Amino acid sequence: MTRARTVWLLAALYATIFFCLGAVRYAAHRSVEDLGIFVQTLATAGRGFTNTIEGQSHFAVHFSPALYLIAPLLSLAHSPLALVAAQAAAGALVAPPLYLLARKRASAAVALGIAGVALLYPPLGGVTFTEFHENGLVPAATLWLLYALDARKWSVAFALAALTLGIKEDQSVIVAWLGFCAFLAARRANDASGARAALALSALALATIPLYFFLIRPLAGAQGAWHPLVFLHAVDPGARVGFGRGMTDRLGYLALAFAPLLFLPLRSPAVLLALPGFAETLVSRAPVTYTMGQHYAAVWIPYVLLAFAFAVCDLARAETRRAARALAACAALCAVNYAVANPLHPHYFLRSYEPRDARLDAFLATLPPQLEVGTQEEAYTHLGFDRNATLGIECLPRYALFDFDFPDSNWVVRDGPLLRALVAQGRYRLERRDGGIELYRRRGPAGRAPGAPPPADAYEFKAC
Repeated sequence: MTRARTVWLLAALYATIFFCLGAVRYAAHRSVEDLGIFVQTLATAGRGFTNTIEGQSHFAVHFSPALYLIAPLLSLAHSPLALVAAQAAAGALVAPPLYLLARKRASAAVALGIAGVALLYPPLGGVTFTEFHENGLVPAATLWLLYALDARKWSVAFALAALTLGIKEDQSVIVAWLGFCAFLAARRANDASGARAALALSALALATIPLYFFLIRPLAGAQGAWHPLVFLHAVDPGARVGFGRGMTDRLGYLALAFAPLLFLPLRSPAVLLALPGFAETLVSRAPVTYTMGQHYAAVWIPYVLLAFAFAVCDLARAETRRAARALAACAALCAVNYAVANPLHPHYFLRSYEPRDARLDAFLATLPPQLEVGTQEEAYTHLGFDRNATLGIECLPRYALFDFDFPDSNWVVRDGPLLRALVAQGRYRLERRDGGIELYRRRGPAGRAPGAPPPADAYEFKAC
């Protein structure tokens, strides 16, 4: 078997493993709100592209036309697991372009080792395993774009650039920076066609900024400022950290990004391509953006892996055995990272299917379709095809459903006391109970609940 085929087999194995892990997480009701948000959004791809958390078209929040490529998969499967599979496949697809980029500069054995370490890289595993998000498509799309540029396949490169730019609007700045750096490299190499292609790439990327903010967002009915700006503002007091702690956390995040790769990416100028991505995650005042195991890392991962591949290829040109030792050390460090600082957080997200899970699934199956119901994450992520299901009850939805057999649920903790207060006021009455599951129906008109708490996080949506 050729090593090129081995890379594809490893990628298939990676996708299978992460799909199975995601399926276990979903079955055990450990999925969080992003999965429900994107199921609702993609299930309405032909009629609004909306969800109840953002309360408007997703295009008012992010520029993500690439999601339309995944919507048919969700429609055909009619299961949120289609999105779990899509993200598992996207994570796996970083390996083949890395192999091709490295194979041009080193032996097939070294290139295979680079691709293998990439699949072991914990930050990538964290992005692949976390809830489905458009950012999960970024590493593979970017690395295939980098391969096409490196191979001078200009038409393919611009098609992949359009795909990457269509994942999320922040890619306009990141890809523009890539084009600028490529232009400088081409000028130094007296590569006129490469320089023209790089300039065109930057121009295409920059053109998406006015396209999105001055045309698409207004057409999508956007109201108010662009939502991601909240990451630059003071966050909720519960999530606020001091300056010293914030700096320590950011340095720890950088260590987790580079230590598993033996800091080798820092030996390659290509690591400069990761600067916009790191700036996006580290400038934020919300610690969630610089926490491993979240989707935010996807914006810098492909460029760090590219720099790693180039650095190892440089080692291989000097001494093949030195490169082999470096790859073995990186594989060991990745394994240690999973052992001591696992970005998958398996103790919380992975557990066996329990009777309470079966009871909740059976209860949800009895609900009428398109029921206006406010609930907790454990149920909301399983109600994604219900376009009226939402998180929480501060908007006083027609029905309220809570499963108190999940006492550690964020939304049970947050809205459980509010539900009890509303029941005591006569605003809701019990319709049905099964174990810890309680379904209530609202009495009287809708409207925001008096004294309702603010969203759990300042950067969290909640449409009313």
